[in-house]
Amino acid sequence: MKKVVYTLIVMVLFVALAACNSNESATSQSGEKKEPENQEKVKKDKEANEETVETDKDYPPVPTTFSESAEYPTIGEFSGEEYEKGFTGEDAIKKKLDSLPKLTEESPQEDIEKMQRYVYSLFKEDLTKVDVPIDQWKSMQFEDPNGKEGELQLKENYNVAILLDSSGSMGKMENGKTRMDLAKDAIQQFVKDLPENANVSLRVYGHVGTGSDKDKKASCSNIEEVYPFGNYDEGEFSDALNQFEPAGWTPMAKAIDEVKADFKQYDGKQNTNIIYVVSDGVETCNGDPVKAAKSLADSNISPVLNIIGYQVDNEGLAQLKEMAHASGGNYINARSHDDLVTEFKQTTDMAKVWSQWHEDSVKALNDLHATIRDQLNAWYEVQRDNNQREFNNLENAVNYLHDQEIWDVRVYLDTNDLYRDNYLNIGDESRDQFLELSDINTDTFLEKHDEVTDRFLESDD
Repeated sequence: MKKVVYTLIVMVLFVALAACNSNESATSQSGEKKEPENQEKVKKDKEANEETVETDKDYPPVPTTFSESAEYPTIGEFSGEEYEKGFTGEDAIKKKLDSLPKLTEESPQEDIEKMQRYVYSLFKEDLTKVDVPIDQWKSMQFEDPNGKEGELQLKENYNVAILLDSSGSMGKMENGKTRMDLAKDAIQQFVKDLPENANVSLRVYGHVGTGSDKDKKASCSNIEEVYPFGNYDEGEFSDALNQFEPAGWTPMAKAIDEVKADFKQYDGKQNTNIIYVVSDGVETCNGDPVKAAKSLADSNISPVLNIIGYQVDNEGLAQLKEMAHASGGNYINARSHDDLVTEFKQTTDMAKVWSQWHEDSVKALNDLHATIRDQLNAWYEVQRDNNQREFNNLENAVNYLHDQEIWDVRVYLDTNDLYRDNYLNIGDESRDQFLELSDINTDTFLEKHDEVTDRFLESDD
């Protein structure tokens, strides 16, 4: 009897264990079936967060002055083209705007301002401070540096140094060519058009090694003057350009320090020194290019410092603008090969005026006045057009947000007023700068012209 009871107990336990195992298996299978659903939910939540993350950033305030607009740290994702019906990027813009949170007059003011800043950042155009070298008038000296008074004289030499970024990112393509090839083309054309008696130097950095960590030390320590300072020789300069290709890191600060050391013998009192820094990104070799640029500007070289950001991203844009601001130099944002050519042409125009000074002083003054006038006109037209396009795009965007009932009428009206005030203030200030510099150009021309005429009459007597 005991044996039968024992057998029954064993059977009951076996059934119970089997049932437990069956439940665990079912639970496990159920969990496996639900896991993809949970993963899908997590994926969707992640995507939703990624879509809103950019609107959670702290964007700079909407500028209220032209200077603030020129120093704004980014260029809008949708800048450069007119946003209107049929525009090729219209769908992408609408997708961005459709993802914005609904706002009403009851929404917290902080949330409203955040979205106003964000929308502005999408369409921010590239407005720039005056990069016209009006200080070229300083090159027209009316006293001999050696102490012989009464003699009309231009500064002794016209020297141009180019510092070219040859880091790996310059290998990116633009219209079927690398950035480096296009930059080389623009530089070759530039130096070819300089006067015969102008001096040229070409220095490259980032052309050694690769972008890997193991090559960083070698890449960051090698700056090379591939075309030594001297008059332009087309064949030798072409050979110099063919010596290097995009390769490694970006030791921009070290390159600036080296050209400063080499140029220290060319005092700014007797030499017109033009220095170009051409880069498509930020310093990557732990140097301080802002400090280096300021030190160069404060030296006895007294250069006209032009910093060109070529196809640069917003991080590079901020650093290069800071370099220009700290050094009192000019920042130029070049989005294409044509922009590079246009910028270099300003210097060749000035150099030609310098070259003819001794041949015909009056003609040189006339040409310098006309050159600066034309460059000021070109600068102002770009600022005016960019400012107008920026406002038109912002106005269209705000209208769309209102039409889609994403922003109510009060938010719509307040934002439109904010953007309109920005547009009007910037337009007025850029025009005021244009008129002020135009007056300086004309007044200086007349003053110098009178000096030349008076001295001519005195010598004739």
